[in-house]
Amino acid sequence: MSEEREQEETKLKRITIKTETGSKWFDEPEKLLAWVQQQRQLYAFHRKVSQRYQMQQLFSTFDQSWSNLQQQITNGLQRFKHDPENYNQRAEQFSQDFANLLNNRQLFTDEASFNTFVQRQAVKSPEFGLAAIAVEFDFNVTPIDHKMYQGLQQADAYFAGSEDRIDDETESLEQLKHRWDDEFKQQKSKLEADNSPVLFEFIQHKVNAEKLIQKWQDQTETQTADLDTHKNEFKTKFDDELAKAKTDLENLTKTYDDKLALHAAVKYWGIQQKSNRNKAIGFGIVMLLMIISVVLTLMVFVDNHLNTTIKDVALNKLITVAVITTFGIWLIKVAANIFMSHLHLTTDAQERRTMIHTYLALTRKGQGPKEEDRQLILQTLFRPNTTDMVKNDQGPTQLVDLINRLSPKQ
Repeated sequence: MSEEREQEETKLKRITIKTETGSKWFDEPEKLLAWVQQQRQLYAFHRKVSQRYQMQQLFSTFDQSWSNLQQQITNGLQRFKHDPENYNQRAEQFSQDFANLLNNRQLFTDEASFNTFVQRQAVKSPEFGLAAIAVEFDFNVTPIDHKMYQGLQQADAYFAGSEDRIDDETESLEQLKHRWDDEFKQQKSKLEADNSPVLFEFIQHKVNAEKLIQKWQDQTETQTADLDTHKNEFKTKFDDELAKAKTDLENLTKTYDDKLALHAAVKYWGIQQKSNRNKAIGFGIVMLLMIISVVLTLMVFVDNHLNTTIKDVALNKLITVAVITTFGIWLIKVAANIFMSHLHLTTDAQERRTMIHTYLALTRKGQGPKEEDRQLILQTLFRPNTTDMVKNDQGPTQLVDLINRLSPKQ
């Protein structure tokens, strides 16, 4: 009869996993599968907002971990329920894989001490829930808007050792104690039912139960001492990480402020670049058309009126050719100056935009220039632009000189 009970216990071997606060047992793979599916709902609130803060990678890691565990249950444990030896091996492998994923921070369960805080924050706002998970798993959130900034502040205060954190840790330990008490009662009731015909075996199980209670008390004291040690280590590490995070946040804030300050300048020089480029193209076309017009006009006039010897050419026709040539060259010169001016302004606007973007890139992560150099850079960016469009242009002086030579001396 004893051998039959040992064989039955082998077939009904429980699946044991170690969570964040202690061990958890499952008599059937179906119960374990239901519990795994339940855990995936702990962070279901992220679907609406995680993409906005580029946190899909973290939640994809969680989903992949739970999916792998779920496949081990459906394709392994449930499939080999009637093969005790194979079933037990797969149960041990499942426990090891679960422990590795938990230690590598690729998942978390509802028994984690911080889960209560995450759920409270998620009820307030999904962004607050994301901020709590990001701080716990040291995940870089971007961009940081006002609501995410509030959530990060609250999470920092919580993990720094606030009263809410202490209450959550206490509640987690109390839940662990109640779960162990319930498990003990269930096992005791089962043992009493299975061994009621044999008083001796019942007494033996009672002794074992008392030993289990003593062991649980010893483990509770050990875990309490370990919790205090872990709390001190965590606080030290958290203070260091918080100081680093504050420095990074200050750098990000400075970069954001600089970007806001220079946004209008970037937009202005972009408009100027596009406008001057279009004007340069337009005046380039005008200049080409003027050159063609002047050349064609001179060719037609010469062919019609000066197609003779120099002695037979009338003075008024020569003056007409000189006027057309002088004004044509002058107009072409003005168009060329305007074309080169807008081309110069286009290049200048493009260079200013490039310098602004480069300056913003350097200010990220505290790599920007020093304060004394910053003023020099800003003076360079906002210097007034100059152009030599018409300052050297004094009109068609050649025509005036020609008229002065041809007029009779008084």
